[in-house]
Amino acid sequence: MATNTLKAPKRMPSSTHEVIVMLEETHLVLGEVDTAPHSHELISYFSITKADEVRERIQCASIVIAPQAFITAESLGEAPYLKCVITPTAGTNHIDIEECRRRGIHVAKCAGSTSPAVAEHALSLYFAARRKTVLLQNELRTVGEDGKNSWKRHNSIAFKMQTANGHAPCSLEQEVAGIIGFGNIGKRLDVFCKALGMEVLVAERKKGIQPSEPSHRDYTRSRVPFEEVIESATVLFICCTFKEESRNMIDTPELSAMKPEAVIINLSRGGIMNNPAVIRALREKRISGVAVDVYDREPACTEEDSAFLADDTKDLNLTLSPHVGYFSTKTVLTMKSMVKEHIKNLVLGNYDNFES
Repeated sequence: MATNTLKAPKRMPSSTHEVIVMLEETHLVLGEVDTAPHSHELISYFSITKADEVRERIQCASIVIAPQAFITAESLGEAPYLKCVITPTAGTNHIDIEECRRRGIHVAKCAGSTSPAVAEHALSLYFAARRKTVLLQNELRTVGEDGKNSWKRHNSIAFKMQTANGHAPCSLEQEVAGIIGFGNIGKRLDVFCKALGMEVLVAERKKGIQPSEPSHRDYTRSRVPFEEVIESATVLFICCTFKEESRNMIDTPELSAMKPEAVIINLSRGGIMNNPAVIRALREKRISGVAVDVYDREPACTEEDSAFLADDTKDLNLTLSPHVGYFSTKTVLTMKSMVKEHIKNLVLGNYDNFES
């Protein structure tokens, strides 16, 4: 098993030898790698994420694999041999692309590697939020001084499943699913939600937010203005790419325009929503529920990392998972295959699928 102890390569990188450094084997165990005609050495660490630790461990690397560790000017240091940074994830928010480009370091991501599992996880979060699974479990486990939980006390607690406007929870055929972000995850959710009987609205980009990369838009799928989706959706799936201009894309005006039946499922990044505003909307019964797999600061533990983790939110219809939506057998196999393919292409001088 990989540890975090600093390791030195047997040989330094050269024109015929690669030193591959895996920073976080906690997320991906790479296994055998083909770098022919070059030789190579693979150095793996269990979990290296702090900037000074990253910097110390990549000074000998020609190739770095960084699932979540931040690759920035600070964490790069000199990195005199570094030719490439690869992330097995679909996003590069944790990698300073411009800094890498300035240094002539290629960057590769694994687009679509996580989308099957994340879309499935999104549905699990939806059902939990709509049916208030976490709240009901907490009710069952909370026993008062009278020796009874609320079910024993009231004979039925079905009323606790009501939406913010006092209605019974929506059935699938009543749901209007709004999808913000129509990449690999959004496209899968479109198929899944239709198969479940939901009406599906795919949102146009919010005004003022430009695509972060060349658009490969599917013009066979009609889009609905962002504001109309916000107003119409009873379940809102957020699975768009995060960038600074999309910070707080869901804020007080959007929350005020939503239906009281609405539940929000965030699979994007923590900063895509104004989370304190979301909590206020929940508490004031302007929306019915929220489920998230992403947080302002990760790993998340306390209110300092996410407003959702404050002590006074435990009575709200919040469903929280620790950024594990990607995790499945298929995802792991796909990530391994794509990372190995990127390494092989780098060695062969094929940069067609690299970011920089």
